[in-house]
Amino acid sequence: MPFRFKKSESPAKAVRRVCRERIGAALGGLRKGDHPAAVHGVRKEIKKLRAIFRLVRGEIGRGVYRKGAKALREAAGSLTAPRDARVMLKVFERLAGGGARRFAGIAKALRKNARREGQRFRKDDSLRRAERLLRRTDRRVDDLKIKAAGWAAIEPGLKESYRRGREACRLAGNQPSPENFHDWRKHVKDLWHYFCLLYPAWPAEARAYTDGLELLGGHLGEDHDLFLLQQFAAEHCTGRAGEVVALNRLIESRQKQLRAAALKLGSRLYAEAPTVICRRLGNYWDSWRGK
Repeated sequence: MPFRFKKSESPAKAVRRVCRERIGAALGGLRKGDHPAAVHGVRKEIKKLRAIFRLVRGEIGRGVYRKGAKALREAAGSLTAPRDARVMLKVFERLAGGGARRFAGIAKALRKNARREGQRFRKDDSLRRAERLLRRTDRRVDDLKIKAAGWAAIEPGLKESYRRGREACRLAGNQPSPENFHDWRKHVKDLWHYFCLLYPAWPAEARAYTDGLELLGGHLGEDHDLFLLQQFAAEHCTGRAGEVVALNRLIESRQKQLRAAALKLGSRLYAEAPTVICRRLGNYWDSWRGK
């Protein structure tokens, strides 16, 4: 079930089909909920669903959008803790590398946290709650009524996503806080999802742009994971002040590299005005649809 629109489908039909496929994939992942990789996969499917809802927000109406967005946000939230615990441990091991012995206390705290969150996740009703919310969303898919036809149904959401990502890029450059980089990442991921949805419509030039968005999202994602690690060490490793200081140096050095690379790439990917890039993409769409 590729995350793609089909040439023969109207946007309305494509959106409903893709939503059902993603919900089905997420529910399938929940049945393997004891495996961390499965939980991560479910969260990825939910992110795709949230992106689709935002893409057609102007078409489906405020009420339908808010209900769907709230359910998906809560479903993702119920799966966050075990994911964050596992990712913090991984990013720490990658960052510390061969020098992990210097951070024995932090490593012990991270492993304990990962075990605790995993056990808590298996014992509580997080999986069942996520399943209920996804099934509720599935029942609402028929409410996704899209009146506009063709590119007119897609362009407003795509343009808004690009515009907000462009603004977030500038803000992160001018005010480089963890919050601003994380907010930028959300818009980058949405735009990447939209380019994946419309991949068959794009020529090689635009497909390279899709790869650029994926790379940018990776930089920003790692930056946020490092921020979570830094917060964890500050809150849970107070008796290991020397380790925390040394780890912060590594984190800040890596974040400096990631943010410089992200801003350089972002300035290229968001160089055009929203109207200009959407006009060109609309021409690609019309050509693909034979208009």
